[in-house]
Amino acid sequence: MAEPTGSGKKSARSSFGRKLNFTARVRRHVRQWGDRVLGVDVGWSLALVVTLMALLGTQHCGGPVLFQAGDIVSEDLVAPMDIQVPDLQATEARRGLAMGGEPNVYIHDLAREQRVVSDLGGLIRAGREAGSVAEEDAADGWTLPERYEGAVAGVLLKHSFSEEIERNLTAALGAVMRGMVVGNRSLLLNESSITIIHVPGNREEVRDDYVHITDLNQARTEVHDQVVRTLKFSAADREVLGELAASFVDANLYHDPEVTRERRVAAGDQVLPMSEKVVRGTVLVPRGERVDQAALEVMEAIRKASASRFGLLEWLGLLAMVAMTVFFMFRYATYHQRAFKRIRRLHALMVLVLISVLLLSRGMMWVFRHVVDALPQPFNHVDDYVFLIPVSAGAILITLLANGRIAMVYSTFAAVLFGAMFEWNFFYTVWALLVQFAAVYAITTYRNRAALLRAGLIIGLFGAGASLALQTIEGSPGEASRLALGTGLAFIGGAVGAGLLVSFTLPLLEGAFNVLTDIRLLELSNLDNPLLSQLAVKAPGSYNHSLVVGSLAEEGAKAIGANPLFCRVAAFYHDIGKMVKPDYYVENQRGENPHEKLAPSMSALIIASHVKDGIRMAREAGLPEQIVDIIPQHHGTRLMTYFYEKARTSSENAQATTKEEDYRYPGPKPQTREAAIFMLADAAEAAARTVDEPTQNRLREMIRKVTNAIMLDRQLDECDLTFADLERIQSAFLRTLVSMYHHRVDYPGFDFGGGDEAVQEPES
Repeated sequence: MAEPTGSGKKSARSSFGRKLNFTARVRRHVRQWGDRVLGVDVGWSLALVVTLMALLGTQHCGGPVLFQAGDIVSEDLVAPMDIQVPDLQATEARRGLAMGGEPNVYIHDLAREQRVVSDLGGLIRAGREAGSVAEEDAADGWTLPERYEGAVAGVLLKHSFSEEIERNLTAALGAVMRGMVVGNRSLLLNESSITIIHVPGNREEVRDDYVHITDLNQARTEVHDQVVRTLKFSAADREVLGELAASFVDANLYHDPEVTRERRVAAGDQVLPMSEKVVRGTVLVPRGERVDQAALEVMEAIRKASASRFGLLEWLGLLAMVAMTVFFMFRYATYHQRAFKRIRRLHALMVLVLISVLLLSRGMMWVFRHVVDALPQPFNHVDDYVFLIPVSAGAILITLLANGRIAMVYSTFAAVLFGAMFEWNFFYTVWALLVQFAAVYAITTYRNRAALLRAGLIIGLFGAGASLALQTIEGSPGEASRLALGTGLAFIGGAVGAGLLVSFTLPLLEGAFNVLTDIRLLELSNLDNPLLSQLAVKAPGSYNHSLVVGSLAEEGAKAIGANPLFCRVAAFYHDIGKMVKPDYYVENQRGENPHEKLAPSMSALIIASHVKDGIRMAREAGLPEQIVDIIPQHHGTRLMTYFYEKARTSSENAQATTKEEDYRYPGPKPQTREAAIFMLADAAEAAARTVDEPTQNRLREMIRKVTNAIMLDRQLDECDLTFADLERIQSAFLRTLVSMYHHRVDYPGFDFGGGDEAVQEPES
C-alpha cells in the first residue's frame, strides 16, 4: 500500500473544516460574530454611559426629605422653592360643575312615524284585501289580532275596512307623530336644557323650552280627537276608531343615559387641574408638629419639580460622575483581564450584567407603581417593593462566570448605582451592597446542583435581615405590618427571584461569552450523556482509559490549584474520536492488531485522525469549546514513536526518507495548565499499563521518565506550568496510580497463575 504524501495529508487536514455539519458551522460563525461585538470595549462603555444618564437623569440629589402622615418633624419644614401645588379638592369641584352643566341627551327617532303609520295602514289593508263578505264568513276566514277583537273588529267589518277609514286614521296618526312625543313631559320641566339628536342624520340641537314637545298621553288624545272630528260615522263608531288610532301612538323622543354619561365624563376631563402657589420659605410644618396630608402633597410636588429641574449644570455634573464610574470599571476590567484567562470579554460581561440589573429594577418598580396603589394596607406602599428586586442575581452571575473577587468589585459599582436610581437613597445602597456580598459568599463554594437553592436561601435570609435592620435604623419601626412586609419581600426576592433569574440567564451568558461554569460541567459529568454511552459501547477500552485519566487529571489539578472538576469532566470526552475506528487502538483490541497489515504512515494517519474526528463529534454535540480544545491539545505535537521507528526500520533507505513531522499529532501544544495536566495524565496512564510489576518505585520512575520526555519534546512551552507544579503533579499521579495498582494478599486455595487445575473451590 502506498504511503500518503505530505501534501495529501495536509489536504486532508484542510478539508476537515468542510466536514462539519451545517449546525456546527452556523454555531461557529455566530460565536465569532458575537465575540467581535463583545470585544468593542468603547461601545460597551458608551452604552453604559447612555443607560446611566437615562436612568439617573430624573434623580436629584438634595431633594426634600420624604415623611409619612403623622410623623413629628424635629425642625421647621420649609418649602425650598416656589411651587404650584395641585388643588385636588378645587379641581374635583370644578369637574363636578362641568359634568353637571352638561345637559341630558335625548334621541329623536324620525323613522318612528313611518313605522307606526305603516303598521296601522297595513292592519286595515289586510282586512280589506280579505274581501267584502258577511261578518260570519269573515270571522271564520280571517281573525284580527287579539287586541282588536270585539268592538274594533265589528266596526271595521261594518265599514268593510274602507279606504276612508285608512286615510283618516293614518293622517291623524302621522300628523301627531311628525312632532316630538316624549313618554313623560313633566320630567323635562326639571331640565334647564336638553340636547336632542335627530336620527337618522345625527343632527343635534339644544333646547331650553319644551312647548313643541308633546306628552305621550296628550298625543294619544290629539289623535283620538282628530279622528272623531274628521269621520262622518256614528258617534260610537268614531269613538272606537279614534281609540284604535290612538293606540298606535308611541314616543319618538327618549333619554339616552349612556351618551349622557360619556359626554359628562368628557366635559369633566376637559377641566384643567387647579393649583395654588406655595412661596419659597413657607413653613409647611412647624417644628414639633405632625405632618398632615396637605403638607405631604406639597412635599411630593416639590420632589417631582426638583427632579424635573435638571438644568445644564446638573446634567454636566451627572455626566462627570457617570463618566468617572464607567472609566474606573473599564480600567479595573482591563487590568484584571491581563492575568484572567477564564473569560476573554470581562468588561463586556460586567457592563451587560449591570445594565440588565438596573433596567430590570426600573421595570419592576414601574410595574409596582401601577399595581400596588390599589392594594389594601400595608401592601400599597410602593417603596417597600424595592426589596423584592433580585439585585443579587448580578453578583451570582459574575461569580459563576468569573470569580468571587471580580464579583465583589462589581457589587460595589452596582450597589452605588442602585441606590442612586432610587432618589440617591443611602439605605437602599447599603442593602444592595450587603445582599450582593451575601450572594458572592453563598455561591463561591458551588459544588453540586443544590448549591443554587442553598445560595438563594442564604441570600434571602441576609436580605431579610438587612432590610429589617435598615428599616429600623431609618426610623420606621412603628408600623409592624410594613416591617414584616419589607422583610418578607426581601426574603422572596433573594430566595426565589434571584435563583429563577440566574437559572434563566446563566445559559445565555455561558454561550455568549464562551464560559464553562461548574454548573455546565456538572451537567456534562452525567455518564448517561449520549456521547459517553456510545463510547462505552463502541470503544469500552477507551472509555475505561478516559475514566482513569480523569482521576489522574483531577488529582493533578487539585495539587496545583487548577480546576479539578473541569479536568475530570473533560477527560470523559477527550478520546471520543476513537469511536470511529475503535479496533485500531490497543486498549480496544481483542486479538488481531489491524496495524500489522498497514504501512506505518497509514497507521499514523489513522491514529491521528481520532483527534479530528473527536473535534467534529464534540462540536456537532454542542460541547463547550474549552472541552473541545482539550481533544487536540492533550496530544500536542507529540511524536507517534512506535510507528515512526517502524517506518525507519522497514527498509534500507526508509531511514533517510522518513520525515518526523509526518508522524506527529497536528497539535496545538497545551495552552493551559489543565491541558498540560491532561497530556501528562494521558501519557502516564498509558505507560502504567506497560509496567510489569507496578511497585511504588517503578511507578515513580515511570512518571518521571514520561514527564521528562514531554518536557524535552518542548510540549509544555506554551503553558504556564512551573517546575514546582510538575513536582506536585507527579506526586499526585503517583498516589493515584499506587492506589489503583496496589498489591493484594493471595486468596487461600487460589493460584491464578497456575492454570485451571490450580483453582480450587474455597472452603465454605
